[in-house]
Amino acid sequence: MSGFGSRLGHKHAKGGVTVTNCKGRIRLRWRHGGSRYSLSLSVYNELNLLKAKQVALQIEQDIVVGSFDQTLKKYAPHRSDNHKQSAKAGDFVTLFENWVKNYKQMDCDLHTNYHSTRGMIRKWGKTTPVNILSKLNAETFCDVTYNRRLTILKSFVKWLIIEGLWERNPLEHVQHKKVKRRALPKREPFKEEEIKQILEAIRTNQFCSPYVVFKHSHYYPFMYFLFKTGVRNAEAVGLRVSAIDLKENLIHIREVLARSLQSASSTSRTRKGTKNGKDRVIPLTNDLHALLLPLLEGKSPDALVFTSPTGVAIDDHNFQNRVFKKVLKGLNIPERVLYAARHTFGSRCIDQGLTPVMTAFLMGNNPETALRRYTHQMSLPTELPDV
Repeated sequence: MSGFGSRLGHKHAKGGVTVTNCKGRIRLRWRHGGSRYSLSLSVYNELNLLKAKQVALQIEQDIVVGSFDQTLKKYAPHRSDNHKQSAKAGDFVTLFENWVKNYKQMDCDLHTNYHSTRGMIRKWGKTTPVNILSKLNAETFCDVTYNRRLTILKSFVKWLIIEGLWERNPLEHVQHKKVKRRALPKREPFKEEEIKQILEAIRTNQFCSPYVVFKHSHYYPFMYFLFKTGVRNAEAVGLRVSAIDLKENLIHIREVLARSLQSASSTSRTRKGTKNGKDRVIPLTNDLHALLLPLLEGKSPDALVFTSPTGVAIDDHNFQNRVFKKVLKGLNIPERVLYAARHTFGSRCIDQGLTPVMTAFLMGNNPETALRRYTHQMSLPTELPDV
């Protein structure tokens, strides 16, 4: 009567139990006494499927002889301990690290979001399906961080369920917090005149102490390149000689030299692909050609275009604090982060009539991002449309 001769998921006769694959787990479904019943078992695999068929057969036999257990406790899998339902603190963290490494192809020691999430669950201690949501909601970080951690944990717990370690996902129906986009004053674009003042101050060492060995002017090409191209800091820091095509007049942006979680120094940086994994090209204009040519001479293809005065990769964090911040203060320009150069480029592209699609292409974004982030109109129109 079990009906297992038919294919999996086929509708059985009255009282028959259907065995299906529901999101990677075995589910039994049947009707009896005018009611519909459903029982979720373990992860869907060949071994567990054989056990599930035995449970289904037991249910069908009990229905025939009149001893069916409506509470379903008789048919639920017995667990000798609570290990699979509530991992100890160390086990939960270890499982998370394993999931990140083997399934997400990431590294908790290298990738910021997974690193910070691991630190959070380490602090939590014993984590179970009962307390995970309350622990997450007790955190005091901002809404953006909450949403990021929730997304990661949802995916992780879903994997725990597939592996048969947890029975349910208490985060499945938790909604992300609505984030009100706030202005970031330190990323506001610079005005045209401010750009000229900044570059001239760096080029002429206007605010550089006469007693320092390394002058601000060494970084003039680096700062000019950031304003001119709008590349990300790590893309400029990691730009290699081979990326400059003098014949085709193109600059290839293929990779970054990213800072580690511990430091932005050259010894701690890691070379990897661009932020969105896509390569792009930027036109090598006449001014960029003249700027970069002296920096390329005598260098191997793998050498860095921009280096510190000591010949290693530029530490953009140190440059921000020791040069850029000092120049802005000297010029009486409100403090910005170095990344504001990228926002300036994006805003100028939109303001000067480039389409969002072309702006996005040059910056390595999508058009929606270009519209959302870089429509800081640099100048208001003198007229409005006629009515």
